[in-house]
Amino acid sequence: MMTACVPVLSEIRKFLLFLLLIPVEVSAGLIGPSNYWECILIGMQEVKNDQVAQEVMKLCLSEFSAELSVSERREGAPGACVLKYGEDVSSSLAAQQIQTACNLVYAPQ
Repeated sequence: MMTACVPVLSEIRKFLLFLLLIPVEVSAGLIGPSNYWECILIGMQEVKNDQVAQEVMKLCLSEFSAELSVSERREGAPGACVLKYGEDVSSSLAAQQIQTACNLVYAPQ
């Protein structure tokens, strides 16, 4: 019974460790995410189930509650973003969040 929880906890721990290792001053868009949607792109990679996707959404919201909008859009196509960040995702919720994030973070061409 506990072995089913181990992969989920492992994914959450990896993401939490990632957030804790990057100081806030350094992560302001240079190394890590600078807003909620960039956090979603990083955190949702390889997410396999909707429960983990929900936890990633909660973590990103707690970290970036004031930065829900995207002030500067990145160069690149939203479709290429979806392919890059969603390649190893099997959670439908994570896939939806990645698609939304890509449409908001990358400028349509």
